[in-house]
Amino acid sequence: MGFSIYYTAKRDTPLTPIETQRIDAIVQAFDVTAEIERYAHTNKGLNWESFTLYEASRLTGDDVLSGATALPDNKPFAMHKGARHWVDCLNRIRREVLADAKWSVQIEDDALLWDDKHGWHDKASDGLASLWLGCLLSSPFRLFSRGA
Repeated sequence: MGFSIYYTAKRDTPLTPIETQRIDAIVQAFDVTAEIERYAHTNKGLNWESFTLYEASRLTGDDVLSGATALPDNKPFAMHKGARHWVDCLNRIRREVLADAKWSVQIEDDALLWDDKHGWHDKASDGLASLWLGCLLSSPFRLFSRGA
């Protein structure tokens, strides 16, 4: 069973071309295409998925940015590493481009919280401690632990 991170930013004014370029540059800085290709060819590394932003034609209402990305889940702590990576990407987009938007970021049904010091984080911490604990207890982790 996989988990995804979902993200939406809303505001009254649409993205400007400059904002779109800035978002694209941030997403490019977090690109995992090389890791995706490595995994596809060698089965080594994490089973990443590219960061997905929905096309403007799919956005509704006052959405200016929306998307979802599946988190890697093939190794212990892969979900945590993937979540941290994409949360860092979303932190930059919010801070550098869309600070004036109303945001929603969640991993499955668990909404992440925002604060200016730490960015997006879960209810348990200033990071993603709940997700880390979930990874620790997940079946991929148990696969690598000693069996009876």
